[in-house]
Amino acid sequence: MSKRPFPSTQESSRKRGRAVFCTARRTLKDKNFNGNQEPSPASATSPFISSHVFTLRTNNNGRRARYQVDAHRHHQNQLSPPTFEASLVPEDEPPAVNPATVYEESEIEVDMEAVPPAREDVSSPKKTRMQSNTTSTKLKEWLAFRQTCLDEMLRHDGRGDFLNCQSCVACGMEEGLYKCHECFNGSLLRCQSCLVGAHGVHPLHRVEKWNGFFFEKVSLRDLGLVVQLGHGGAKCIHPAPGPKGFSVFDISGVHRVTINYCDCGKDGFTPYRVQILRAGWFPATFNRPKTVFTFACLDFFHELTLQGKTSLYDFYHTILRRTDNLELNNKIYCYAQFHRIFRIWRGLLMLKRAGRGQDPAGAEATAQGELALECPACPHPERNLPDGWQKVSPGLRFLYTLFLAVDANFKLKQKSRGILDPELYPGWAYFINEGPYQDFINDYTDQPEINTCQSEHDAIVRAAVRNTPGYRVTGTVLIICPRHGLVRKNGAGDLQKGERYCNVDYVLLSSLVGLALLRIVITYDIACQWSKNFLRRMELFPSHMRLRSGTEVVMGVPSWHINGHGADCRANFSLGYMEGMGRTCGEEIETSWAQTNALGTSTREMGTGARHETLNDHWGGFNFRKITGFRVLFLKRLKEAYVMQNKHRDIFNKFSATFSSSTIEKWEKMLFDWTADPSKPNPFEEPVSATSLQDVRLELTKEDAAEARANETPRSIKATLTSFFMTGLDLEEQQRLLRIEANQIKKSATPKQRADLEDKRTLMFRQIQRWRDIQLVYTPCVGCLLAASLSAATLDGETVTVFSEPAELISLYLPSSLPTHLRQLPEMLSVVEKECRLRVAQADDALADIRRQCRITSGLWQFKCLNVSRTGNKPNTRMHTLFNRFNLRTQRCAQRYRAAWKALLALDPDGSWRTRLQELRDADIRGPGKDDLGDKTTSNGRFEPSWIWLVPRVLSAPDMESSEETLDDSMRVEWMKSRARKERWEEEVLLVEEEMRRVICYFEWKARWWWDQRKLRTSMDLDIVDGVAAYASKQASYCKRMAESCVQFWLPFFTSEGVVVDWASQDSYIMSKDEEDEEDEENEEIDDGNEDMDISRATDVVGGIDRFELEE
Repeated sequence: MSKRPFPSTQESSRKRGRAVFCTARRTLKDKNFNGNQEPSPASATSPFISSHVFTLRTNNNGRRARYQVDAHRHHQNQLSPPTFEASLVPEDEPPAVNPATVYEESEIEVDMEAVPPAREDVSSPKKTRMQSNTTSTKLKEWLAFRQTCLDEMLRHDGRGDFLNCQSCVACGMEEGLYKCHECFNGSLLRCQSCLVGAHGVHPLHRVEKWNGFFFEKVSLRDLGLVVQLGHGGAKCIHPAPGPKGFSVFDISGVHRVTINYCDCGKDGFTPYRVQILRAGWFPATFNRPKTVFTFACLDFFHELTLQGKTSLYDFYHTILRRTDNLELNNKIYCYAQFHRIFRIWRGLLMLKRAGRGQDPAGAEATAQGELALECPACPHPERNLPDGWQKVSPGLRFLYTLFLAVDANFKLKQKSRGILDPELYPGWAYFINEGPYQDFINDYTDQPEINTCQSEHDAIVRAAVRNTPGYRVTGTVLIICPRHGLVRKNGAGDLQKGERYCNVDYVLLSSLVGLALLRIVITYDIACQWSKNFLRRMELFPSHMRLRSGTEVVMGVPSWHINGHGADCRANFSLGYMEGMGRTCGEEIETSWAQTNALGTSTREMGTGARHETLNDHWGGFNFRKITGFRVLFLKRLKEAYVMQNKHRDIFNKFSATFSSSTIEKWEKMLFDWTADPSKPNPFEEPVSATSLQDVRLELTKEDAAEARANETPRSIKATLTSFFMTGLDLEEQQRLLRIEANQIKKSATPKQRADLEDKRTLMFRQIQRWRDIQLVYTPCVGCLLAASLSAATLDGETVTVFSEPAELISLYLPSSLPTHLRQLPEMLSVVEKECRLRVAQADDALADIRRQCRITSGLWQFKCLNVSRTGNKPNTRMHTLFNRFNLRTQRCAQRYRAAWKALLALDPDGSWRTRLQELRDADIRGPGKDDLGDKTTSNGRFEPSWIWLVPRVLSAPDMESSEETLDDSMRVEWMKSRARKERWEEEVLLVEEEMRRVICYFEWKARWWWDQRKLRTSMDLDIVDGVAAYASKQASYCKRMAESCVQFWLPFFTSEGVVVDWASQDSYIMSKDEEDEEDEENEEIDDGNEDMDISRATDVVGGIDRFELEE
């Protein structure tokens, strides 16, 4: 065999001085195969023959190699193709491919000089790699292979590898005319007998027959396939023919199947419907079944509708399209049967997954809400709470609190169609039992509900809305746990007339039946109204629905909805101000509506039973997905809580340091008094601003007059160093004002305006000239710097110094602006030290002025919102003008601070002032609170005040025009909010750690529970008993694996933080196949001395007070 140069496509490897050899081995039977030739007929007779050439590349930079292949494609066509050796390889041995081996007859020589150089890649590999990941780049690359893909798709419609093959691939005797789409992707041709024999256990495969021109659809039934039920598919000595026209609905389409029942009675007579069920088919009727639906089809649609909200109508017609897209045959219409069977199927799944199949009492003994998935992270006594949790100190009671969220959705309606539709599982899952519910609410048709809230919330308005014409149900009320997002058992009910309290009360109390916790937190968007008289209304309910005495009930408004309420509601019902809430926002319930709103168009047409079962099913799927996401969710929350806890603790400490200890003590006492007695003054209540429009105008007028006097009458110059600096700082300030005025004068200014500006400049010239005399006394080194910028002239008969620049641009040459070598002169040390002290004081005064301006602006904003908004253009324009004036003043204070800060950097760059004063950016000029000027970009819990409010105040600063008591009262609310943010994040850390512990304990408990269900039913047939035990064992294993997965996922973070958790040392609950009934397992308490633990100590304990350790 002659040797040919192999066209190298690995240019990058060649440049590294290393050749890459690509070899391939073909598994042919007869003869050698050239890469450009078509496979011979003899080579196409084996089903294991591949028509591809296998190539290995040792270059790991695949993308770059691919581009170089494209670059050399035009040159490859000029080279001879490579020659590969064909050798016979056993069918059970994969083809050997070794790039490092050169065979004797198929040796490949690579002539490195003959390989053309690769085109220069101007882009870097990193850039190319990033671009290749984009969708547009991938699509452009595919365009080169568009025709190839189209050709290969068309090839599947022909005979492919068997183009010249006339024999069956299995027997080799008969002509192969049939192919199956599901068997080897439809690439094998068989004879009729071999095809039917191979599909005895695959009766639902789609087959086609070659008619000489193309493959046409045929059915296995027409080819003679008969499916034998019973005996596990084996032959029966006494088969009973099934009904003619037996139809099977599968994912692949609708199939006509011929079946035989088992009628031999070898193992006892098995009813025909049971034989169908054991074949994995669900009969549409149970007396004389003729239509069935495969378990796979029902299960596939169940998962599809949970994920994509696909309707049964669309899925059903999709199956029909796959069966006969041209509708040439008689149409099979079994939609009503499909709808009925799927309702039964999903209900059976709920019963199965809830363990009702393991209960000897059967499905009929199912309790209310028993089919609902419980939240593993919520507190469940005797399941995931430690012993002695009832004795916890009040400061830690929030760790064992049940959080609930209530909301109504008016998109989940139901039309009044008069359908008699029974509910198969009444009250067994998430919807409450409709019978007792309707009996109760019928007694409260005219319940008065008075609104005293300042908010015009939809829920309050809709409470008095009459029934929507044509609708039986106007909406749905739902109860979930807001921290984890799971729907509560019996936590859903229909609304008939708006959002009435009687409906909400009944659904809420139904979800709390049997609850034995000490504290409950309920969030509701109208909690400010609904909470009134709630306990009194609860007395009207049956005794088993009332909360236990001693249970503390706390009401709050979700964090986003609270913004639409008035000041009183925000102060009394905000979750961020309440102790023990952590970072609970209460808005998680809105995400559940996003999952079910897509079902509204379907469920409103259904009957009551089908509607409830559909929503129950989707809420179950929603809960399940939430549970599987706990592992990632809680770790993400804990990481954020650790960071934010430290950040807000540091912010609060700095903020508190700006107030006197007596002020802090007064505020803390006010907070404790309000916590103990809510009737006391609320420390979070915003003080009413006494700022009026005329007060602000008067203040501005006085300040303008003071500035005018300061510009006309210069400070008297005294020959002291302090007066020298004070005069210099005054001149510096006047220059800033004059620069602003000069910039504001346009080119079209009047002659008078220009003359006034020149007069002010002349006045400043004279002030600077007088000040220069004193400057040369204290800083004589400045003289050499002045010579270059001064010249002599005569003004009013006197010889004066004339500056080459406008007065506002003249450099004053204060020590901070001198070169470093001049500031370091011995005679300058005391002067530099004096200016440094004055600059620190100047920066403090400027910050105080900025804070004062921000507080005034905040008062103006409140005044505008309460009195000016929506009153017309003229008042709003006036307020806008005032805002502009204050913004200008604030910018002047900011410029003064920045000048002082820049001077301090030059004078003392490493001084102690750096610990207090920072560089001032425009974004820092805000506050004091989040709501000032309508900040909506940050949540309350994540809000960080600007550093200007954290700098310790100087009591003698100019912003102390009002008394300290007045200032403290205006800042009290901000201090309270800062303290609340710190405490909520500290509580969040403890809550998330406790929720992690509860999740693991709940999964461990659930694993034991499933393990105990294995042998509860023993009076059934052995095969059913075996299935019952196997399913319980599988569920127990899943629960245990969930617990172990959480531990493995969470433990590295705790280890990195140096936190020791005892649930990480729990022994695995190993379920042995040969194990008999286990002994009673007890949860032993590890630490029993924490009843008086407070929050400061609890921050070092993960997950609450006590720990569990499983003991075999």
